[in-house]
Amino acid sequence: MGFWKGESLAVRRLAVALGLVLVASSLYFFGRTPPSPATATSPPSPLRTVAMTQKELALTFDISWGTVMPPKVIAILVREKVPATFFLSGPWSGQHPEIVSELRRDGFQLESHGQAHVNYSGLSRAGVSQNILAAQAILEPLAGKRPDMVRPPNGDYDQRTLEVAQQLGYTVVLWGTDSHDWMNPGVGVITGRVLRFAHPGDIVLLHASDTCKQTDIALPAIISGLRKQGYKLVTVDQLLKDAAKEHAKAAS
Repeated sequence: MGFWKGESLAVRRLAVALGLVLVASSLYFFGRTPPSPATATSPPSPLRTVAMTQKELALTFDISWGTVMPPKVIAILVREKVPATFFLSGPWSGQHPEIVSELRRDGFQLESHGQAHVNYSGLSRAGVSQNILAAQAILEPLAGKRPDMVRPPNGDYDQRTLEVAQQLGYTVVLWGTDSHDWMNPGVGVITGRVLRFAHPGDIVLLHASDTCKQTDIALPAIISGLRKQGYKLVTVDQLLKDAAKEHAKAAS
């Protein structure tokens, strides 16, 4: 009490006011409810496989080179009535618009394989953005829609790639099963890998570039084998839609 005796009324009032401010600050910073974890934004991740129990999977084909293999693959898919997703590079699409038009006419899902065939992890944020947008400028008018999926060249990416793609409205799509057709290891190896590793919700990596010499030979056996295993073959887009329906039904 001795402290207060020597102080004026104004000083006392100031001290009381400061005390109230400190108490209020403590209640605000330490007593408030923390943000709900459900509202926190989780970092983006690539799509490799879709969580589902239905026996569905998607065959996907990258194209960045050539005019010999694409028509062969297209003919087989059309003959076998197989929906598929193609990831097309910008330069190749610009050089061969007639093949892109054929893919569009046949109802395939057309997405982006980027522009320059370089590793995205070696690019700056601006470089990744420029690569995706340059391919988009070519693909959108040819495909009749803006791509919203991108498969980075060589499947290479880092967290920065995922963040830039998300900001541009893209999902980075990789694969759950690699056929290894890009290695030209033999038709039996390509077919065997797909049939052995296939699983519900799988995204299978194949190629329709001329550098892959055995894809068209392996493809009929892959389609036949998967169907014998009870798989329905769909596009990546349809795979996501069917998985969402499955999850909604399970939650109801």
